[in-house]
Formats: sequence, structure tokens, C-alpha cells
Amino acid sequence: MIIMNEKELRKPNALATLEESEDIIKQLEFELSQTNGIGLAAPQIGIHKQVAIIRNKEEIINLINPVIINRSHPYNHKEERCLSFPEKKFDTARFLEITIKDDLHPAGFVAVGFSAIVLEHEIGHLFNDLIIDRAINRIGRNDPCPCGLQKEEKRVKFKNCHGKV
Repeated sequence: MIIMNEKELRKPNALATLEESEDIIKQLEFELSQTNGIGLAAPQIGIHKQVAIIRNKEEIINLINPVIINRSHPYNHKEERCLSFPEKKFDTARFLEITIKDDLHPAGFVAVGFSAIVLEHEIGHLFNDLIIDRAINRIGRNDPCPCGLQKEEKRVKFKNCHGKV
């Protein structure tokens, strides 16, 4: 069952072992198969571990303890959806290129385009960064950009980042 309670989705998520991740991935695949979604993170099914999956026609990606180590090409994604907020669509601040490292991809890999957006979304769940935190229609031009971009140790204002895209 997909968790739709924001308080539950914001609980901390522990690192996962490779052994326990196998079972978590099977549970994620089952739950995702019951939906029309393409990605799912363990916290969305009540397992507070850092595991997520992507399943679409072009890609099958499993992530265990992922970290985004680089983001580039800010992008305003229109009408993004989340299985935990099924009745809503959000315009979000995302990136069109991200570099990820995790326990299955220790050398890292680069995701671009729609894949980068989906991966950023699912990895966000593992760090309590939800779609509602990235919604650009909830912030003002002078607020810090929800993408988290920093220059000289200060958050960049929305108007100078995603607000000008």
C-alpha cells in the first residue's frame, strides 16, 4: 500500500544492506505494478530504508543508498505527479542532468532528461525531500530556490535560478 501521510513520509530513512535490499526491491516492484507510476521509494511503502526503483519502457534501475553528487541544467518540470499525492500535479524545480553514486553503482552514472527528473524525485523521498517541497508555485521570486543550488555558501534566489528558466 502506498503511504499518503506526509508525516510518515518525512520519517528518517536508514542506510540499507545489499541483503535486505533484495526483499525491499521485490516489495517495491509489486507495489509499483499495482499503479501507473514509473518509480517508487521504500518510504512510500512504509519501509524507512534508502532503496528506490525506476521501471519504465527504457529503464530498469535499482538504487541502494544513493547520493546525487552533481546537478546541472535547472529545469521547471510541468505537472509532475507522485504516487503519495495521487490527486495533485505540481510544477517543480528539477535538473536535466544529475550524477548519482550508490551501492550498486559505486563509480557513479549520469542520468539526463526525464530519467534525471524521475531519479531526483525518487532519491528525494529517501531524504525527506518531497514533491511539495519542490513545487515552484509555492515560492516567491526572492525565496531560496527549492533546488538547493548554492553560490558562495548562500542559497540562490528562485528568480536567479529556476525563476529565469
